[in-house]
Amino acid sequence: MKSFFTYFTMILILIGCSNNDENPTQETLKNLVVISYSPTSAMAGDEITFIVQNIIVSKEYTILFNGIASEAVQNFQTEIKAIVPSNATTGEIVIKYDDKNLNVGTLEITEEPTLLITSFSPTTAFTGDEVTFVGENIDPAITYAVFFNGIEGETASVTENEIVAIVPQGATSGEIEITYEDTTLNVGTIEIIAELDKLYGYLPIDGAGCEVLKIHNLDINTGELLEEIAMLYNQSCYSELSSNFFREANVFVHTFTTRYGQGLPYGKACSIVNLTTGANGGWTLSDGAIYDGSILAATNNKIFYMYRYYDGIDDIYEIRSSNLNHSNVTTLYEFPTNFIYDIKNSGFLPSTNELVFFTTNETGQPIFMKLNVETSALTSYNISETYSSIFITKTERIFGIKSLGGDEHEIVEIDKSTGNILSSLATISAQTVEKIDYSLSSNRIFALLRDTNYDQYLYTLNLDGGTSTNTQLDEQNNHKDFYGIYLND
Repeated sequence: MKSFFTYFTMILILIGCSNNDENPTQETLKNLVVISYSPTSAMAGDEITFIVQNIIVSKEYTILFNGIASEAVQNFQTEIKAIVPSNATTGEIVIKYDDKNLNVGTLEITEEPTLLITSFSPTTAFTGDEVTFVGENIDPAITYAVFFNGIEGETASVTENEIVAIVPQGATSGEIEITYEDTTLNVGTIEIIAELDKLYGYLPIDGAGCEVLKIHNLDINTGELLEEIAMLYNQSCYSELSSNFFREANVFVHTFTTRYGQGLPYGKACSIVNLTTGANGGWTLSDGAIYDGSILAATNNKIFYMYRYYDGIDDIYEIRSSNLNHSNVTTLYEFPTNFIYDIKNSGFLPSTNELVFFTTNETGQPIFMKLNVETSALTSYNISETYSSIFITKTERIFGIKSLGGDEHEIVEIDKSTGNILSSLATISAQTVEKIDYSLSSNRIFALLRDTNYDQYLYTLNLDGGTSTNTQLDEQNNHKDFYGIYLND
């Protein structure tokens, strides 16, 4: 019979054998723990970082964003990174691994920052003008296209605050749309003012001196040389004096010095091209003398001009009128023989049938004169300013260029009754302002400028908004040889 001690020892051995069924060195697996994640709001395509414990880097973890699985998940020693899928919506984040579902928290899905245009200016523009769009969420790295009533304009610049676009040729009033990536944004409406005038310029033919001049159309916004309109032939020309376009008569007039025999003094002649009829001709303005006459104005089928001749005792100055073909010549006024006028700027006022011109007397006093072409009555006013160029509009406004000294000039409006300045419109920095013109359809002043390097510029002043542009003319198109620019409506 076995002792109690023997049975007790056997029980202990059996118990010890039962506890050794599992490996005492194998550690029990621990569950994944998410300590934090960021951001808590994001857009599709953004990366979410989860700070975790108990991660097995080699294990596959599935990240669900409101039920939509991310296709880009990366495991690290203490982190899991996942990309928010494109079709994710706001809701719960769940991490799946093995047969477990770990609810992490919620993620708010935000939209892509939308382009917001808060304002644009101007709201009235011409083709070639810049329009500035001010807004929010503008990305300079994105390509923006701006459409003006369906026609795409050039995008000049993009910053974080502004998009600047140029109104294209052919644009009309209507809606403005900005497109980028897959988005189209309606910005508002713009009024495009039609420029009815055409821009012309005189261009000498290389090597021909002043014998031959070409008349060209120019791009009204850039000054680019376009098609040839007509040619002026001055076979007996010795020097070019002036070139003018008279819109009332739709004629170009080129004046030049000439002489009709060896040893004879030089006179003044003109060559005329009628754009309406295509006629090309010319005739003598004055007999040979040191001081020559000038074209004063042209209206309908008539030209008014200065004529000078020698009567055997004195030089006689007359204002004459003639049809464009130099028929029906009439003397309207004869100046006193002791008074020599330097006529540079003139025009015609149809409402009063008056020739108007700015001149100086023998002492240098600036004078504004008006001659009634029906009655031959001449009135004269002493004025305080001289002008390098003037232009009279169809509505009989007179604009002029006044020198401020040095390279500064002022565009002014002149009282058509007295010749005095009504208002100052703008200041121009240029060595010379060679021509000035005006478009009634767009209420803009155009001027031809030249700097100290002999470069030429097309200057435009919008009288409605006071804005101006200054565009250098293209040297490659021989623009530097232009004698002047002119508008035609």
